[in-house]
Formats: sequence, C-alpha cells, structure tokens
Amino acid sequence: MKKYLLASLVFTVLLFLWSGITQMLPWGIPTTQKITVQSGDIANEPSNLIKLQPNALTTNDFDSTFNHKISTYTTNATFSWIVTQPLRTDYTSYFVGEIITQFFVGVLLVVLLLLTKNHNIQTRMLFVGIVGLITWVATYGQLLNWWALPATYAIGVGANLIIGWLVTCFIVSRFILKPEKQ
Repeated sequence: MKKYLLASLVFTVLLFLWSGITQMLPWGIPTTQKITVQSGDIANEPSNLIKLQPNALTTNDFDSTFNHKISTYTTNATFSWIVTQPLRTDYTSYFVGEIITQFFVGVLLVVLLLLTKNHNIQTRMLFVGIVGLITWVATYGQLLNWWALPATYAIGVGANLIIGWLVTCFIVSRFILKPEKQ
C-alpha cells in the first residue's frame, strides 16, 4: 500500500510541476488576451494589457448577471462563451485545487499501471499514450468544437497532457511500480 501511495504522491508532484511549467508555453498563459475596464492602478500590470473605459464592454449589471456562471454572450457579429468568477488576489485555492486534481489523476494512473503490471514498460507506455489520447480528444475535442477553442491551444494542452502522463508514468514504472514481467 505504501508503494501505491508513494507512486500517487510522485505523480502529484511531477504532474503539478509539469502543469505549471507548461503554462508558459506559447499555447498557455501567453495566448490569453488581457483586457481590463478596471479603474485606478493595477498591480503587476502586464505590458500587453488593453485598457478600456469602464462600461465600454459591459453594463453595470455584468457582474451580477455573469458571476459564478457559464454564459453565452451574442452580438451581431460574435458568439462568446464566458466563465466568470470573482476577482482574486490570493491564488492559494487554485494551487490547492490543482494539487488535489493531480493527486486524483495520479491515483488513476497508478490504477492504470497496476492493470498493466504484467506487460513490459513499452506496452505500458503504449496503454498510457492511448488513454491520454482518448482523454485529449474527449476533452479538448469537445471544447474545440463547442467552445471554439483555438486549435493551437487545444493541440498544445493535449500534447502537454500526453507528454506529462508518459514521462511521469515512465518514471513511476521504472522506479516504483515496476512491471512484474521484464
């Protein structure tokens, strides 16, 4: 049992770090357009921030209408999906949520490695790659279709997912949950 918990914790740490590092790739954080209608000084203002006048894009009812909801917004020329949440200055809850998410992913990857323990490491990585590809298509394929995510973003985060899973599964398979049949 200790071996499985250790493997899950290794997955958690490695996937958390991988997730953070890959956010800096061209299809991660750099792709976001940064627009603000905030008044006053903005702490850590990015150089590519587009400043608009308050209420230039919204009415006074925007926050109460959109907050804590997934909404659609239609103009004569565009259709948008909008996910709105309160403005945060403390990102601790994001990091805690990411650690919890990656822990559960790690537990599920441990299960996958246990199901493939009678196979050599190449076959196990093939299984992981196929499951990763299925996950990518099922998640980002739908978002590409329904939310019209930019293709570079969907392909980039999908590649991040598969590469991250393959690298971490290789490490865990090589050093912790070794195949029974070598």
